[in-house]
Amino acid sequence: MKGANVIIRGEERKQHEAYVLQSFGVKGRGTPEQREAAEIIAARTREVVKEGGR
Repeated sequence: MKGANVIIRGEERKQHEAYVLQSFGVKGRGTPEQREAAEIIAARTREVVKEGGR
């Protein structure tokens, strides 16, 4: 199994994280904790998509 070290460049990653925040009802940038959670959720989502939804 290959590692999930996918690097998505800045703007696309930020947009995905903003979408995750918005989907949880966060307005604006949110708190540092909310941004960190969104980053983790977005990263895990990218891993699942890359692996074909296993």
